[in-house]
This record gives sequence, C-alpha cells and structure tokens, in this order.
Amino acid sequence: MPVAARVLSFVQPPPSGVVPVAIVYQPGNNESEAEASAMERSLARSAVSGRALIRTRRVAVSNLAQMSGTRAAFVTSGLRSYQNDLAETASEQAILTITSDTGCVVAGRCVVGITEGAKTQIVVSKEAARRSRIRFGSAFLMLVKEV
Repeated sequence: MPVAARVLSFVQPPPSGVVPVAIVYQPGNNESEAEASAMERSLARSAVSGRALIRTRRVAVSNLAQMSGTRAAFVTSGLRSYQNDLAETASEQAILTITSDTGCVVAGRCVVGITEGAKTQIVVSKEAARRSRIRFGSAFLMLVKEV
C-alpha cells in the first residue's frame, strides 16, 4: 500500500489538500473484505502522499455511484466480473484506479497495477489512463511498464 499511495503523487497535476479515495470491495467476499481492511489500515499509516492527505471510504462494487467525488480508487482483487462497470465509472469521473490485479490493467480496465514480492512491479495501462484522463509525470513513466 505505501507504494500505491505514492502513485498519487506522480499524477499531473499532483493532488494537494484532502484527497478522497475509494476502496472498492465486494461485501460478503471474505478475501475482498480482508484486503479492503488491510488497505484502510495501511493508508491510515501512510496517509500523506506528496502534499495530499488521503481520506478513504469503502465503496461496495455493487454501488459504484458512491465513487463520485473521489480522485482515486484502490480496487481489491477478485472483482473480475465487475471490471467493465468499474472501468466505465472511473472513465466517466476521471478516477485513477489502482489494483494488485494486473489482469485488470492488461485488459485496459484499471490504470495502475502493483505487484509486490521480491521486487515491486508497477504496470500502467495507457488506454485506461487516457480514458480516465489521468496523466503521469515523465519520471514516473520511466520507472514503470506501460501496456
């Protein structure tokens, strides 16, 4: 999560002040709920990204209209059947989507995918970024893999 929160600071123009962020999850899905809880805890500890103060709120994947007013959405894994709806909502509202499900990014439905392990990898979907009107600084783009 600290890496995911830092991604926000590379968006152009960089966000400042209080930045509302959605955590999109599936109620009743234990893995999704656990991941959402872990995201909340992690973001509470690393709430500052550049000059921005991140404020999270959970958004059920069945009610994506609640993403209204957010600048970014952290998407739990296991939501493949909802990715088209998520991409449509994010595109309409210029929301940066960040997930650990790189399949969502490769499919052009999520903007940023982050996998952590021995080496952290960041993948950016040029198509999803374009549709959501998300621009990144050139220094960030040199560090990531674009698909």
